[in-house]
Amino acid sequence: MSQDNQVEVTVRYRDVEKTIRGSPDEVFRGVFRFLSETIPALDVVSRVTLSVDFADFLKEVAGVFAVTPEGVVVLTPPEALTDRELVLLYLVRAKVGFETGRSEKETLLASDLISFTGKGSGTVAGRLSELSGEGLVERTGKGEYRVTTFGLHRFRQDVLPKLKG
Repeated sequence: MSQDNQVEVTVRYRDVEKTIRGSPDEVFRGVFRFLSETIPALDVVSRVTLSVDFADFLKEVAGVFAVTPEGVVVLTPPEALTDRELVLLYLVRAKVGFETGRSEKETLLASDLISFTGKGSGTVAGRLSELSGEGLVERTGKGEYRVTTFGLHRFRQDVLPKLKG
């Protein structure tokens, strides 16, 4: 590996210090191993931490979403989805657009969701309220929403199979 691709991190916890060098992946694993060994509670916390590796997520949604020069499009017909799944679909699409650099923000206005879904304002507002209450979506501003990590997880688990099947 060339020196250009190497990362060096020095981690210090109380009186213990360790310098780790290597590729970004090797350094990440080394830092995590150091912290797990040095702070045993970290291992417990890591077992209950929910995260979504976005690169893996993008591989899973291939065929459902496509990234175009103009933005992200939904490739599969969403007719089989419930209203709440449809709202979640478009919030996930916004997140994909943001993470792939096709959109400057990961949020959508409720009015955008009304337009994208073709549902009435009362329906969309009700579904956003339900999704927010379940922690799948969060309100970030007046009438503005984004999907949460838990929302991505549930989309992957519950909605994606319907779209791919």
